Amino acid sequence: CDRQQPCGHCIARKVPELCHAYQPGKAEGDLHARLSRVERIIEIALPQYASGSLSARDSSPGPSDSSHEDQLREDELPSAVGTLQDQSGPFFGDEALGSVNAAPILEQASHFRCLTRPSADKFLQMIHDYGVSPQKLDELIHALPSKPDADKLIDFFFRAINYTRYPIFEPQFRASYEALMSATHRSHAIDLRFLPLLFIVLATAVRLGPASLSNDDASRRSNSLRYYWLAQNALLVAAAVGESLELVLARLLISRFLTADRRISESWNTLGTAVRTGLALGLHRDGAKLGLDAFQTEYRRRIWSYLYHADRSHALVLGRPPAVLDEFCDSHPPTNATDAFLMGPHQHIRIPPSLPLKQPTPMTFAILRYSLARIIGKIVRHFQQVRPSHYHDVIALDEELTGFADSLPPHYAPDPDTSLDATHPFIAPHRFLIISEIFFVRISLHRPYMLRKLDSDRFAYSRKACFDSAQKDWEIRQAFKKATHPDVLRCVGGGYREFQSAMISGISLAIDPHGPDAKAMHRILDSFLTDHANLPQIDETTRRELKIIELLKSKSLS
Repeated sequence: CDRQQPCGHCIARKVPELCHAYQPGKAEGDLHARLSRVERIIEIALPQYASGSLSARDSSPGPSDSSHEDQLREDELPSAVGTLQDQSGPFFGDEALGSVNAAPILEQASHFRCLTRPSADKFLQMIHDYGVSPQKLDELIHALPSKPDADKLIDFFFRAINYTRYPIFEPQFRASYEALMSATHRSHAIDLRFLPLLFIVLATAVRLGPASLSNDDASRRSNSLRYYWLAQNALLVAAAVGESLELVLARLLISRFLTADRRISESWNTLGTAVRTGLALGLHRDGAKLGLDAFQTEYRRRIWSYLYHADRSHALVLGRPPAVLDEFCDSHPPTNATDAFLMGPHQHIRIPPSLPLKQPTPMTFAILRYSLARIIGKIVRHFQQVRPSHYHDVIALDEELTGFADSLPPHYAPDPDTSLDATHPFIAPHRFLIISEIFFVRISLHRPYMLRKLDSDRFAYSRKACFDSAQKDWEIRQAFKKATHPDVLRCVGGGYREFQSAMISGISLAIDPHGPDAKAMHRILDSFLTDHANLPQIDETTRRELKIIELLKSKSLS
């Protein structure tokens, strides 16, 4: 600017009327004002980034730094974490709509803190807003068994069932249980979110419990189904209060109940809701990054590992895409430690260093299964992707799976160290479950290629992998049945895995009725038919499986 009025630049641009006299310092002041406004917007809308953004600006280098470094800093963005409302409330990502996730904005703008309403007020509000009938809640409470009967079922659940699949933290469950049973005469004081979990635990205990807990098989099934439907009804009521970890566990155990009842498609639907609830609570993001205490962080890691494994397993069995995508998850696996460190006041709990996997704890199985679920996810992706796949990908996945099996800790290996089995009763069932699942996954990987080009060796590797896995699965299953109490056997289950091994054995006999393994394959078929012929009640899925094995058996003899 030549400091004239109007200046030469404005005359050249033919806008002399817009020319203003130069005022020193005005531009710099306007720039600082705009920066201050931007900082205030960040503090209000994105509080988790505010301190980092301001400190980064304060420590930013001067104009002497290279433009290349400036460009790199502009391109680097911190990974989004998201926020939880009230530590255990819903999770929202940083891109969530303001009208959905308005809490951070309101808190920063007016420092408003919503006071917790009494339980009675919440109950009345739920009736008003969601149309929940007060009589419905009374019906659910009156459907609970007596305290002594419920105690027996819960004791059996935690003694024989809980550790075999997706373990619940027993002290927290029992504390909620005692609080609920002591408040059954005061509907408004009941924690509605715990009620579905209690009902499905009762349903599972009745279904898998010994004869001393139920009169006969028919009444056991009808009573367990009654508690199952009560759990479903309680879910509808509890969902109006808001999502919680208890509802995630309830849906997960309902899914497991349906799987054991051979209703895998219904199980898939319920599991999908459980996964969605887990995502809504932010379980896929590690609690340490969300600023949660050690107890919540560890407990959430455990529950997420259960959801992750169940999602992958159901996707493999049903041949459907998984619901969880790895690129959106950073939750760590559970800590290999006993539950002792989770006892006591939450503010005093610290997560200890994870023990080596060769030192078994009840959580070792969950950690191993979490690692196996990652491999299962790769296998599911191989079959579900829309682009063409190649057989060498199958071989690579098989190598990864067998490598995982070879690297199992000594107490969980196919050729195990059994020195701790007597003092740690959870090891033998966990070892059987992880090894049998590996064989099931390997058969599932190779089964689509097993019958291709039987006149050549192109897919001979897949045939051998299937036949070997079926034999080994049967061998470890028979050894486990001989060494395990019937109560534990009922809880372990594995009907789909057992049928697949028998079916593969029948196919082996159909391909080569007089092969070197024919005698072993006949033993597998015969034991399957014998075991299922003595069942007092047979569901439709089991009946269909029996027909298939009987057909394969007859074909092998013709």
